[in-house]
Amino acid sequence: AANATTLARDMWPDKAAHLIQENTISASTLVDARMVPISVEDLSEWLWVDHQPEMSRALVYVRQDVEGAGDTNLEVIVRLQGVIADLNMNIGGNWDGTGMNAKKATQHITLISGGRDDAFEPQLRAVAAMREVILLQLGVSADTRPNRPGTLVLRRRVFTKIRVGTNDHLPSVLKAAEDPRSKFADIKSHWRVTERIVAATQLETGAIHAIPPLALRRGDLVDVSARITVTIMRNSNGRYYEVAFEPTTVVRLAHA
Repeated sequence: AANATTLARDMWPDKAAHLIQENTISASTLVDARMVPISVEDLSEWLWVDHQPEMSRALVYVRQDVEGAGDTNLEVIVRLQGVIADLNMNIGGNWDGTGMNAKKATQHITLISGGRDDAFEPQLRAVAAMREVILLQLGVSADTRPNRPGTLVLRRRVFTKIRVGTNDHLPSVLKAAEDPRSKFADIKSHWRVTERIVAATQLETGAIHAIPPLALRRGDLVDVSARITVTIMRNSNGRYYEVAFEPTTVVRLAHA
């Protein structure tokens, strides 16, 4: 939300950041669980962090006492709008093809305002506030990877680490034709691609048409759905946390 009565997407001129199918949705029609607060104080009473040390991660959920959250864990999914400044939608991201570096492989999409700072700035503030609250709930006060000023960097890890007896049932989502040299297959006992980013474009009729993620371009205006994940890592200085906003779905609203 840009404020208590306005969604951030409504700050864009001429409804440029709207999904046509959602034109009837507004801040007044959404339940509290579906509208992300923008202040640290409000977020502290809106989300909670599920620390899962056995999986070296934490997940972020809406608190069950928030209106509309329901009785089961509702994962926090944020909707962000912006212009693509940079991206890597390759199925392996920046992976170098070695098993040693599979854990570092990421895909990313970087959003900027495209000259609409009034519409983009509330999103920057909300993302910064969410990072702060999440880290505070984990007992730390600083992020190890701050975003570049004026940008939203959305990043997801390409591979899932496979743990026997825990998540080894998860299948790879890759087709054989996407792995002609079997580089992904060679490491599947330890690392697998278990999810992929979904991309689409909005047609003039409002219909949403699926497209390959590689069809997205710099300069496109997009609506991105992202989940929040926290990776727990260790180095010589001890444990630290990386908060990531992972893109799950990208809808192109206007071409570059």
